[in-house]
Amino acid sequence: MELLNVKQLDVHYGGIHALKQVSFSINSGEIVTLIGANGAGKSTTLRAISGLVAKSRGSIEFKGQDITQMPAHKIAGLRLTHVPEGRRVFPHLSVEVNLQLGAYLRKDKEQVNHDLQRVYTLFPRLFERRKQLAGSLSGGEQQMLAMGRGLMSSPELMLLDEPSMGLAPLLVKEIFRVIVEINRAGTTILLVEQNAKMALTIADRAYVLENGAIKLSGTAAELIQDERVRKAYFGG
Repeated sequence: MELLNVKQLDVHYGGIHALKQVSFSINSGEIVTLIGANGAGKSTTLRAISGLVAKSRGSIEFKGQDITQMPAHKIAGLRLTHVPEGRRVFPHLSVEVNLQLGAYLRKDKEQVNHDLQRVYTLFPRLFERRKQLAGSLSGGEQQMLAMGRGLMSSPELMLLDEPSMGLAPLLVKEIFRVIVEINRAGTTILLVEQNAKMALTIADRAYVLENGAIKLSGTAAELIQDERVRKAYFGG
């Protein structure tokens, strides 16, 4: 079933044409990745979907509903969650309060508590540090917290923006392992990631963005073998 459909999307930042007729779709249950160089428009695409930037043209449908002009807080209420680049945790609040804030729109308190335990199972370090201030965590732990907070909204679709940025290789492997586990448990993933090779190893399908436009698309298996992708994103 098609979960997200982006059609002919244009975004401008002042005089800069950041996205140019971007079209793609995501089916329920998939991991889809957007790859591309810095400034290609990957993060802007996620921000447009989640209602954080204005769209100049085009449409976005989620679960068959037009959300193109819907405000961000209402989109979040549809179980579409954006885990932004840079983690954006609340540094002066505890780990557990940060996680609980991810469920602020929910009324199903018993299930919220169940999901909190699930986050602690996925990220045991967060359980160990649940009373610590979020600002005292390492970069990798803050990334785990940002993802855990996103899961607390019980998302059908999770937008993940550069989850491996700045992390040591062992932590990168751990983050990607958890992304696969989250997906297997039923959450569809749209992943923006500069580590193209790693992203393509876990994705079902991929789109390559260059200068705000989609230049290539296909299954992840096809793109990981594509000479243009190999040359541009992982050294030939």
